Amino acid sequence: MHDEIRSFINGITEKLAEIEEGGAIAWWNLATTGKEEYQKEAVEWQMKSHALFHDKENFEKIKVWREQGVDDPILARELEILYRAYLSNQEDEKIAEQVAKLEAELEGDYSNYRGEIDGKKVSNNDIKQILKKSTESGRSEQAWLTSKGIGPLVCDKVLKLVELRNGIAKDLGYRDYYAFSLDLQEIDENELFEILDELDRLTKEPFRELKAIVDERLADKFGIEVSELRPWHYHDPFFQEAPPLSELDLDALFRDADIEALTVETYKRVGMEIEPFLKTSDLYEREGKNQHAFCMMVGRKKDVRILCNIKPDHNWTGTMLHEFGHGVYDWYLDRDLPYVLISPAHTNSTEAIAMLFGRLNSNPLWLTDILGADANEVGKIRKEIFEQQRLSMLVFVRWMLVMANFERALYADPNQNLNKLWWDLVEEHQMITRPEGRDMPDYATKLHIALAPVYYHNYMLGEMTASQLQHHIEQKIGGGRQMIEVPEGGKFLIDKLFREGKKRPWNEALEFATGEKLKPAYFVEQFVTGKG
Repeated sequence: MHDEIRSFINGITEKLAEIEEGGAIAWWNLATTGKEEYQKEAVEWQMKSHALFHDKENFEKIKVWREQGVDDPILARELEILYRAYLSNQEDEKIAEQVAKLEAELEGDYSNYRGEIDGKKVSNNDIKQILKKSTESGRSEQAWLTSKGIGPLVCDKVLKLVELRNGIAKDLGYRDYYAFSLDLQEIDENELFEILDELDRLTKEPFRELKAIVDERLADKFGIEVSELRPWHYHDPFFQEAPPLSELDLDALFRDADIEALTVETYKRVGMEIEPFLKTSDLYEREGKNQHAFCMMVGRKKDVRILCNIKPDHNWTGTMLHEFGHGVYDWYLDRDLPYVLISPAHTNSTEAIAMLFGRLNSNPLWLTDILGADANEVGKIRKEIFEQQRLSMLVFVRWMLVMANFERALYADPNQNLNKLWWDLVEEHQMITRPEGRDMPDYATKLHIALAPVYYHNYMLGEMTASQLQHHIEQKIGGGRQMIEVPEGGKFLIDKLFREGKKRPWNEALEFATGEKLKPAYFVEQFVTGKG
């Protein structure tokens, strides 16, 4: 039977490799140009993928073999992964095509949207700079409102996608798309929300205390009362990044920085090379290009590409380190593994590596040894740096709670008042007062809701996993040294995580690497209780 299954899987993966490579290139071209012609190509490749995994006869074979059980663990894992791939593509072909077209259209909408301020088109980077630097409430409000201009343009498409996704899930016997998606990700919904509810409880008061300091500073900056603060005063369109707690200006340290060189040096310190895929990446902003950042692997080959829109500042340096964390995971996968296992253990596993490295832009040792900042000056602001990083983590947790709870409720009842729900959750978790009388689809301005649905929890699982990996590298391998002082840490990640690919479910993969399944305690101790 093993030979029959192996031959069957090889036949599928030969076709899959061609489809994944063609689809990745089409999406890359779409993201880097925003051109409509690539929308069509992306849809065509997506439909080929759907046709491959829609085959009901093949799905039945996989289900029978999976239920019978296979004593070869690698073969059993391949069957499990393929089972989920087929399960996620059992919708009607016409519905699948509708979903693919809508997603490609929305990719183009988000990539091409540029709001206007004073008659001039502005990018997301421009808006963030205004929100960070403005001292005039009116100017900040104008920039914030401009950032929300995409919402009314795309909300009908987003809601149509929600309807289609829910229909697919319910036809397959699931409560809704949220439950379906978590099951496909091998994540137990009850366990996930137990973790999120616990994080909510643990972070609420520490966040409230630090936010009170931020509020006082922002009120002083704008010359208003704390009670008058509104979303546009918080330096970021979603308050997913933290405003400064003090006069600390880390951006000043990066003003003349070569971010590409810093990224190369950082990974070199832990024994990883990134130059080969640095050359294939697209790192600077221009008209028509996707304004966000991501990493992609083309056809599971050693063809890894990063898209960024970098500026010489603290945030974009962190983003570069983050995205190349995804990149090294993809780059060092063992290409001798069976095709479907040439992938990170889970999306939260690759997020963990991205976050592990993305945090370094606030690490005092990294700032002195790699960025080259003056050690005495960094020493003076060391405590402020940590408190700012702690605030950033707490801000992220609270923002993630908005996203996770909103999406769960969105798919449970897409006909409810979503505009109100969004701001109810923002007020509850982020403790920001909604604009008076605002009734707009601000939720639709967040690209992830449209194009990376039921994903945001993986960032949180990734942060917790990153803390666990960091603890293992620094304490169990490095004997108390920091990560960038432990070149053996890179070898550990490559050998015990990256090269293992998708051989195990994500929590078993973490246990294989560190000896423990996910323990939120490492993240809580590092950032919530303030022990550092």
